[in-house]
Amino acid sequence: MDLEDRSGEGLNMGTPMDGLLLWQLLFSFLVFASVVVAVLAIHRGLERRREHRRLRQLVGGEPARTAPVPTPVRTPPKTSRWVDSLYKLSLPSEGWSESAGRLKFLRAGFRSAQAPKVYLALKSALVLLLPLLVLTGLALAGVDWDTTRKVLWALLAAALGYYGPDVYLHWRTRTRQQLMQRGLPDLVDLMVVALEAGMGLDQAMTRVARELVRSHPTLSEEFYLAGLEVRAGVARAVAMKNLAQRIALEDLNSLVTMLNQSERFGTGLGESLRVQSDVMRVRRGQRAEEIAAKIPVKLLFPLIFFIFPSIMVVLIGPGWMQIMAALRFS
Repeated sequence: MDLEDRSGEGLNMGTPMDGLLLWQLLFSFLVFASVVVAVLAIHRGLERRREHRRLRQLVGGEPARTAPVPTPVRTPPKTSRWVDSLYKLSLPSEGWSESAGRLKFLRAGFRSAQAPKVYLALKSALVLLLPLLVLTGLALAGVDWDTTRKVLWALLAAALGYYGPDVYLHWRTRTRQQLMQRGLPDLVDLMVVALEAGMGLDQAMTRVARELVRSHPTLSEEFYLAGLEVRAGVARAVAMKNLAQRIALEDLNSLVTMLNQSERFGTGLGESLRVQSDVMRVRRGQRAEEIAAKIPVKLLFPLIFFIFPSIMVVLIGPGWMQIMAALRFS
C-alpha cells in the first residue's frame, strides 16, 4: 500500500510539470507566430505603399525620385600650422600651379584645395620620421652595425618615405581608371537611349550621371561635374576636354573627340554613340583576351621556383634516400 501511494503521488507530481512544459511550448509558438505575422504585415504595407507611389509617378501626380548624386564640391578642412610648415619643404620652387602635379590629384579623386598641402606635408614627415624610427629600432634591438650600414638603412627608409605617397597616388589613379573603363560601354548605351528619347546632350549627360550613381559612382561623379561646368557657362567642348584630362582614358578621349566632331559637323549623335559603344565593347574583350594570354607567362615563375622543386623532392627523394643508404652500407 505504501508503494502504491508513493507511486500515485509521483504521478500526481509529474502531471503539473508536463502541463507547464506544454504551456511554455505553446507560448513560444504563439510569440514566434506573432512576430512572423507582424513582419509580413509590415513588409506588405511597405510594398503596397511603394506600389501606390509608383502608380502616382506613372500617372503624373508625383515627381519621380532619382538616386542622390554625390556632391562634388566639398568644404576643405583647415590645415594646421605644422602641415603648412611641412609641405613647403617638398614644394617645387616654381611652376607648381601649371605643372602636371596638380592634375595627379584630380585623376586620383582628390579635389580638395588642401590635398596638395597634405600630400607634400606627409612626404616631408615620412622622410624625417622613417629614418629616425629605423635608427631607434636598431638601437633598441641592440644591433651592432657599423656607421656605413646604419646610414644606408636610414637612406633607404628616407627614400621609402619620399616615394611611398607617389606609389599610393599612382595605385589609386590606376584603380579609378579601371573602374571607370568598365562602366564606359554602359554609359554610352544609356546616352544612346536618352538621346533617342528626345533629350539634348547636356540633359542626357545629367540623366546618365544620375542613373549610374549606384553601379558606377566614380564615372557618374565625373560626368556630373562635366554637366555642372556646362550649366555654369563653360563651353561644352571645353567641359568635355576637362573631363578627358581628369580621367585620362583612351576610350574616353575617343568618345570626347567623337562628340566634339559630331557637334561641329552636325552629324547624328545616336548612331555615332552606338558605333562607339560597339568599339568599346570590342576593346574590352580584347583587353580580357590579352590578360588571359599573359597568365601562362605569369604562372611560369611560381611553377619553376615553388611547385617544380616540390615535385622533384617527392619523385626523386625516396629513390635518392635508397641510393644513399645502399652506398653507405656497401
